Amino acid sequence: MRRDSGSIGIGAMIVFIALILVAAVASTIIIKTVEDLQQLGEDASIDIRQELSNKVLLESAYITANFPSTCEATLYEHNAAGWAATYTIGDYAGDDFLDPDNDGVDEATYSGTSIQVDEGCRVILYGDSDFGGGSVIVDGGYSTQTDWGPNADPVNCGGTCDNWVSSIKVLSFELELQMKLSAGSKPIYASDISWSASCETGGFAGYDSEGIVYGGSSLLDGTNTAGVEADFDETDAVEVGMYFKAQATFKNCSPSSGTNIPFYIHVDGGASTYHLLSLRQTEVRTDVLFDP
Repeated sequence: MRRDSGSIGIGAMIVFIALILVAAVASTIIIKTVEDLQQLGEDASIDIRQELSNKVLLESAYITANFPSTCEATLYEHNAAGWAATYTIGDYAGDDFLDPDNDGVDEATYSGTSIQVDEGCRVILYGDSDFGGGSVIVDGGYSTQTDWGPNADPVNCGGTCDNWVSSIKVLSFELELQMKLSAGSKPIYASDISWSASCETGGFAGYDSEGIVYGGSSLLDGTNTAGVEADFDETDAVEVGMYFKAQATFKNCSPSSGTNIPFYIHVDGGASTYHLLSLRQTEVRTDVLFDP
């Protein structure tokens, strides 16, 4: 009888110890699971806060150009001699500037000296390959030397204009976007901000998109974040309280009066803001964000 009682006691002790071990393992798993869930929750919360706060608010959208969608301009090396490169609607920098028709052969170099623009059209010539370094506006039907001569008055180059054309815009429809960061946003690099727009043109869907650094952007007074009279580059970071502008040059969309443009401003790693721009009129300097 005593032996039976001892065996029962030892068995009960073994079961008790086993239960303790099982409980310890279970508690470890539960604690680890709770910690993982807490970390996932914090990560999700951070991502949500970032997406909600790191965004750009559109304050105004002024029409700065409204020209025919068939506009072209031809840049020449030597007064209609030497090489010639023809540019249709859009903006051209880097490889696009050198090879405007994208056939793999560079039709241009950085030594253009004159340009011919279609009647009723407009181009903007830039001294730098990022739509900076000074600019010259050339209206249609007018041929000009591009060495910043008597017919060329460069602006926004900080006194460092050179005599080379390194990027060009052939305008059709263009907006000047005036923007700021939403409250609570962290500093955002200008290179992380882009826009996109869709439209219906001639029965076909059109789409345009571009980073604001590529298309030309700056603070409202024409300076970068260091206070220099120049456009933003990839190192410029805008902060809450800064008002800045960017040029949205449309290439595939050619909107007309009475149309609506679904328009987005995107922040890489942040949020996108949506606006439906109603073009009740298309006169230059119309603010289509608040067009009555």
